Amino acid sequence: MALSRIDETELLLPLYAGVRDEPHWDIFLARLRQRARADAVHLAISPFAATLPPPLPPIAPDRLRPDRVYAAAELEEAPPGDLRIMRVAEPGGASAVLAVSSETREFAAADSALLSAIAPHLAVALAGLAQAERQRLRLAIAEDALARGGTGWIAFDSEARVIDCDPVAARAIAAVPGQRLRIGDAEAERALAARAATPDAPPRAILLSAAPRLEALLIAPPVAPPSGATQVPTMIALLRTPPAAGGAARVAAVAALHGLSHSEARLALALCEGTSIAEAAAEIGLTIETARNYSKRLYAKTGARGQADLVRLLLNGGGALA
Repeated sequence: MALSRIDETELLLPLYAGVRDEPHWDIFLARLRQRARADAVHLAISPFAATLPPPLPPIAPDRLRPDRVYAAAELEEAPPGDLRIMRVAEPGGASAVLAVSSETREFAAADSALLSAIAPHLAVALAGLAQAERQRLRLAIAEDALARGGTGWIAFDSEARVIDCDPVAARAIAAVPGQRLRIGDAEAERALAARAATPDAPPRAILLSAAPRLEALLIAPPVAPPSGATQVPTMIALLRTPPAAGGAARVAAVAALHGLSHSEARLALALCEGTSIAEAAAEIGLTIETARNYSKRLYAKTGARGQADLVRLLLNGGGALA
């Protein structure tokens, strides 16, 4: 059965657009219920448990062959009334189960044909959703990794106005979308404006703030803007913010990575902040003599040849991301 032009408008358009909706496909499901004159329409998306969730029949999803429409009479576990149900799968492994049900009418062959005609389009929409979810996960992981490393970014247009920034940059400096940065340094502001106006210029490092110190590397956007974009970045400022003080998670990570005791790890992280042994001892509540003994042990365990080497070792290691 080929879908009519009305079905293409009423069903397929909200099916493809529904990937961006929350919850997904609400409009499509409502229109399918009207079109099939069903009491209810249900859509379940993998991953599934051992059986389909209520109110779908409690059967294993794999019992439904992809793209085949099943009637209630074919399923012993079907609820009262009539039912048409099918499973679709996309190449990446995701699958969805779509069902229409009614307690007041029996579905006809045309209703099964309607679901069959929708099946390939649902598979394409499902593939789009799966890809979007994978990209969302990758983006979340990348943002978390950058934030843990104290790295942020600000995107500027050709007039050096802020287009967007990430949370790290937003916390580090007052970046307001649609406005230029007001950093109180005329030379730095002129450098931003000059670099933004010359997209092909080589990377340039500038000092955005002296107190607290905040440096940035100005680079061209790594990818071309999407077609039809209304705001086109011509420059990206990459920022490195000072590492946060070592919390309990960072202390535990450093201790585990280098075989240190809890107190030795706390001392190591305190020394990484540029403090002297006496300042570090006072900060974590140790006597100077105890701190010196701990420092000898942690240098031996880590293999560091001094405080500078210890700072390099810990700040470049996985513990700094905890």
